[in-house]
Amino acid sequence: MLEHFNRHRPRRQPGEYRSKLEEQVGAALESQGHTYQYESEKFRYVLHKKYTPDFRVGNVYIEVKGWWPPAERTKFLAVMLSNPGLPIFVALQRPFATLSKKSNTTYAEWCQKHGIAWSPIPIPTEFLDQWLDGQRPTFHVPRRTAAAVTELPLMTKESSTVLYAIET
Repeated sequence: MLEHFNRHRPRRQPGEYRSKLEEQVGAALESQGHTYQYESEKFRYVLHKKYTPDFRVGNVYIEVKGWWPPAERTKFLAVMLSNPGLPIFVALQRPFATLSKKSNTTYAEWCQKHGIAWSPIPIPTEFLDQWLDGQRPTFHVPRRTAAAVTELPLMTKESSTVLYAIET
């Protein structure tokens, strides 16, 4: 909504004040003989929110994703960090679709990078059975070269076994 305004706004240099008010407070501290550091540290914080997974089968939760925007991926990571023992995996409609037009990373690679268990859709019966038995398998994306990114075939039932393997 505000992209139009932010696009024309010059970037701040490190140590440059965000507002005139902060600049005035800095000058006042200096005139009182105090030494200070401006925005020198960062602190993590947690927002307490609630997350509702899409499906529950037995004691296993399944989050189904087609398009998965960055804010939703960040939220899912926060859920995983806050609930490390949660038996949940992501079922991806298109695991080999890239995160965005400018990215070469696929949804499956992103999940693998962050240690998130994932499965293609349709969810293989044996995969779900392993989860219901208390195991936590995930699919594994083999390493590929940058040239292979554009050569990935469309996901079909026949080709899917070639592109990834279940890792337990």
